[in-house]
Formats: sequence, C-alpha cells, structure tokens
Amino acid sequence: MGMLIPERVRQVTRMGKRLQLYLFPVIISLLFSLNGCSSLFGDKHVSAGRKLFNRFCTPCHGEGGAGDGYNAKNLDPHARDLTDSKEDYMAKLSNEEIYEVIEKGGRGVDISPLMPSWGKVFSEEEIWSLVAYTRTLHPYKGEKVNFNKAYQTVRTKNPSVKEDEFDKLMQEKVVDDEVQEEFVGRGREIFDDFGCVACHKVGEKGGVLGPDLTRVGFMLQPQFIFRWVKNPQSFKPETRMPNLGLEDEDALAITLYLSTLKGMAVVKTDVKE
Repeated sequence: MGMLIPERVRQVTRMGKRLQLYLFPVIISLLFSLNGCSSLFGDKHVSAGRKLFNRFCTPCHGEGGAGDGYNAKNLDPHARDLTDSKEDYMAKLSNEEIYEVIEKGGRGVDISPLMPSWGKVFSEEEIWSLVAYTRTLHPYKGEKVNFNKAYQTVRTKNPSVKEDEFDKLMQEKVVDDEVQEEFVGRGREIFDDFGCVACHKVGEKGGVLGPDLTRVGFMLQPQFIFRWVKNPQSFKPETRMPNLGLEDEDALAITLYLSTLKGMAVVKTDVKE
C-alpha cells in the first residue's frame, strides 16, 4: 500500500498539468473579450491614448503628466501639470474642453500658444483616446468619455505640396524687395503667434524638441521649408511637428522669415602655442 501513494501523487500531478494547459487559453480568451473593449492592459482607448501621449506629449508634459518633460524648462509659461498635484485644475474641465485644447491648441482657445494643435493630425477617436488617458493622470470622478459614438477613426490626409508651388507664389506675390520685407515681418509674427519657439531654438531662446533654426537659412532651401511647414506629415507621418493648417501666403511668409535666419558663421582657426 505504501508503494501506491507516490504513484497516485504522480497521477494527480499529471492531471493538474493537463488541466492547466486546457484552462490557460480559455482564461486568456475571456480576459481579452470581457465587455468587448478591454484587454490585459486595460481599456483599449486608454491604451491608445497612452501610446499617443508617450510619443507626442511627454517631451513637455512628462511621462507622468506632471509638466516635467525634458523640453518643459524651455517653456514660458510652463507646461501644464496634468496630475492636479498642486491645484485642482484638470478635474474642473469637461471632457469636451480637454478635447478642444488638444484639437485647436492653446492659440485656438485663448491660452498659451506653446500648446500645439493636433486637429489636423489625429483622428477624432485618437483625440478622444488622449482625453480618456489624460483622465487617468489626475483624480476624477466625472463622466467618462463615451466611445459608443461614431467618431472619425481615420486621420485626415492632407495633400502633398508640389515642388514648384513655392516658386509660383514667389513670382505672383513677391514683386519687389519691399514686398519681400513685408512678408518676412509677417512670417516673424506667425512664428511667434503659433508658438514655434516652444520646440525650436532661435539664437539663445527656444525649445529643444525640434531642430535648432538659428542657421536654417543656410541649411535648407526655401522650397523645402515651404513644403515642410505646409504639410510635415507628407514627409514623416509620425513627426512631432503638428500640421498648422497654414494658408499659402502664411506659409510663404514664414518660409521667407526662416530663410533670413543665418546666424553667425562659425570660423575654425588653428591656434599655435
């Protein structure tokens, strides 16, 4: 009888292992299908919002949303703390208000223009997913984002800019040096109004998220600058540069302004002791 006990234990162990192999895929399947919209990592829209946030928002708002991203120190006013750690601000906003800030940017809702607009880059559903994720960053007991509505799920594809469009505009609009100077001044104003300095450094001022533009007039042809500012996503679909929705003349103006930024040439000389 004593010799039968170990064999019985082995039989039970083998049965348990077979049961585990059978039940494990069933449990995983149930977890993924629960409520039709959740996964092992939580709500799929919150997960999508987190992915977008990590790519496009953390440089200024920080990984945890506390406004401490690596580019935040270059911003004045400072990037918003989305966690409500020091003041009860985000929780007081409606979901629609947060959506509007993301869609239109600070300039579009009369707050800091350093907050870019993403309405011409992300789909409606992506922006609402960002709203849903943002709600997880601060204490909030209000209404959740309703994803039962038929939101636009595909990003708007803006047409690429043809190579000769800049040259045609120059011939048509810039008839003399005086007019060109007017366009340059207008471009400088647009650069400031859209908060481009939040990401780009000019001289000693500006952010470090985008390229330093201090000498961009030496580095890039105006034809390329024009095509880039009109539709950066046509070159790099996942670029952090937002589509500003510029009209042709505004894009021409900012191109002519940027073309004047030639900084100070660095001269290297051999120093002999």
